Amino acid sequence: MLDCLIRRVFKEYVLRVDPVSNLGLSAESVCSYHIGEVVQHKDSQVPDLLPYGYLVGDSQNSIYVCLKGALHNCSVDALAFETLIPKSIVQRYVSLLSEHRRIILCGPSGTGKSYLANKLAEFLVLRDGKESTAESIATFNVDHKSSKELRQYLANVAEQCENNASDLPSVIILDNLHHAASLGEVFNGFLNAKYSKCPYIIGTMNQATCSTTNLQLHHNFRWVLCANHMEPVKGFLGRFLRRRLLEAEVQEGVRNNDLNRIFDWIPKVWQHLNKFLETHSSSDVTIGPRLFLSCPCDPDGSQVWFTDLWNYSVVPYLLEAVREGLQLYGRRAPWEDPTHFICQTYPWTGSTVQGGQEALLRLRPEDVGYDVQQSGGVGGSSIKSMSSTQSDTDGDPLLNMLMRLQEAANYSSPHSSNDSDAVSIDSHPSSIHSDDKASSRVESAL
Repeated sequence: MLDCLIRRVFKEYVLRVDPVSNLGLSAESVCSYHIGEVVQHKDSQVPDLLPYGYLVGDSQNSIYVCLKGALHNCSVDALAFETLIPKSIVQRYVSLLSEHRRIILCGPSGTGKSYLANKLAEFLVLRDGKESTAESIATFNVDHKSSKELRQYLANVAEQCENNASDLPSVIILDNLHHAASLGEVFNGFLNAKYSKCPYIIGTMNQATCSTTNLQLHHNFRWVLCANHMEPVKGFLGRFLRRRLLEAEVQEGVRNNDLNRIFDWIPKVWQHLNKFLETHSSSDVTIGPRLFLSCPCDPDGSQVWFTDLWNYSVVPYLLEAVREGLQLYGRRAPWEDPTHFICQTYPWTGSTVQGGQEALLRLRPEDVGYDVQQSGGVGGSSIKSMSSTQSDTDGDPLLNMLMRLQEAANYSSPHSSNDSDAVSIDSHPSSIHSDDKASSRVESAL
């Protein structure tokens, strides 16, 4: 009876954590459970005493459940449970590593690439019968100044592969590869080393640089996209918060409907913000779920937490991202303040703490560069002019941007330093239109 109860509780647990796919786990994922000094497997013989006979004393008030893992025919059930990534997706990552031994986890900041890299490395080491230590898993954090050191490190690894492969770590994690100056040079020489003798390589890099390095690495690495709009990242925040909710309810011994409503709301806010960023900029600047993982497990504390997060982290980032998006892509949709969605769906219905929704900052169109006078009608808003005089072509954002770029090029002195050339256009708006003759020449040419 206890065997059946343990498996049923586990099924109910994963169903609440992941109502969509149960993380791909089932009762068959349970390898064994520990009750006092007894370890009970599926095919174990019946112990001498009944279950409560082994739960004696204050120290014996828990039953520990073990899932199938790396040592159980290389099963990924325990890895899926720990990482909250569906079993089928984790299995694909492990298969890619097993076959090709080199992968790059690519995606925006905050999507859990470094965490996933470490968990995959631990699984590979355990599967090979080793312990997860610094000797078996080596991590190289890449920064702007370490490209030369990384190139030398990989060259030494390639040399050791031919001579003393047993002294090498089992897995090498290369974190933040987007900081490397030239990945082609960094991996030069290393890629020719024999695959069977080389350690597993797991790299991480931001999404914005993936396309520029694909031609250099696609023959040797397999790419894994960790994007906010697709699994496993898309549903991770919801699964993470539901697991925290379960832990809180177990500690309190009661269902917490208020916290359940809040934890159900936060992933919707996250998705709404990323949709807003994609509309006015691109998917490269979307927010990863990491920003929202630290929500407190009490209603009042979570309200204070969200207000501070919104005013001091989210809003400043949204303003900067949308400004850059308008400069790069122009105005592509009517303006809509995302704070409206926050206020309409606000989950804290009781007494307000720290001002409630009234304390949330609003995003105004003029804050990001929309023309205030023309932003009222549908499709009528435009990018704020960077000059006091506007031509008839201001209605076309693309043509407008091309003109400003040309004017900036004409205005720039040929003796300017590289640093001055790198200054963004909007940092000196007055200088762009100061040469009226240059402006006239561009307009007449167009």
